[in-house]
Amino acid sequence: MKRVLLLLALCAASSLALAAPPPPDPVYQNLSAELAQLGRDPVLGHYAQGEQARARDALAQLLAAAGDPTEHAYWAYIAARRVELAQTTAQIDDARAKLVQLQQERDRIRLQAKEQEVARVRQQLAQARLQNAAADEETQRLQAQGQSYAQQAQQAQQEATQAKQMAAMQSKAASLAKREAALAEQAIQAMQGRLDHLTPRQGPQGLQMTLEGDAFAPGQSGLRPQAASHLGTLVQFAQSHAHAPLLVIGYTDDTGSAAANLVLSRQRAQAVAQTLLAQGVRAARIHVEGKGEADPIASNATPEGRARNRRVVVILRGVGG
Repeated sequence: MKRVLLLLALCAASSLALAAPPPPDPVYQNLSAELAQLGRDPVLGHYAQGEQARARDALAQLLAAAGDPTEHAYWAYIAARRVELAQTTAQIDDARAKLVQLQQERDRIRLQAKEQEVARVRQQLAQARLQNAAADEETQRLQAQGQSYAQQAQQAQQEATQAKQMAAMQSKAASLAKREAALAEQAIQAMQGRLDHLTPRQGPQGLQMTLEGDAFAPGQSGLRPQAASHLGTLVQFAQSHAHAPLLVIGYTDDTGSAAANLVLSRQRAQAVAQTLLAQGVRAARIHVEGKGEADPIASNATPEGRARNRRVVVILRGVGG
């Protein structure tokens, strides 16, 4: 009888042990909390929806691998990277949206300033014409009054000449502004031409292609819209070896602090990587680095040298020429 009671007690204990839920996974809980916080963020939550979905899939795989340490460690790493990528992508998308808004506001302000300047020049020209007409009338009147008013007539003529000179100077200023706009457009076209004819070369880590610094606005991390629309050659280069790892490295010149340059170089490399992602390059292939003002390829003592040092290098690692 005692043996039967003992067996019944053991069976009951085993059933309770089997029914007890497994202990919570702290890695899964932490990563799930980070992803949920991103989704609830009123600013960043609606960005990077694809990356958030992939992060949720990885978390599901992590939860399913709770009983296998090796599988659990693998999915813990993958889930952490995908949560981080979702956060980074959302921040980049938000920064790009803000940059677009700032650029639009800047263009609006510039256009308004130009319109005001044109109106001001027109008003000055109209005033100059009125002054010229008044001066001519005054000259005729003084001449008719006789020799005693000759000095006053001469003064009026001088004022008319000054008004004409002012009008000529304003016309010249408007012409110079138009010329500067044409030169800026030529620079953009030249940049687009260089982007369309990028060529790879062999580097120490593999085939590489260099994106020059004029693809970015001075001091900014986002690609110029004119540059972003001309990266087809770079995308083809990245897709030419679809399984090779891609290393995207950003550099700056030595202007400013080293810490700020390091951040700016990485942000520019991330902007190029984001463009590659948008064109179908797999995120798992891409590794982003920022090296700031390190490894210059030209002297920073000249504007030309600094322009060469401001660059982003895309490397197909392990691919030979």
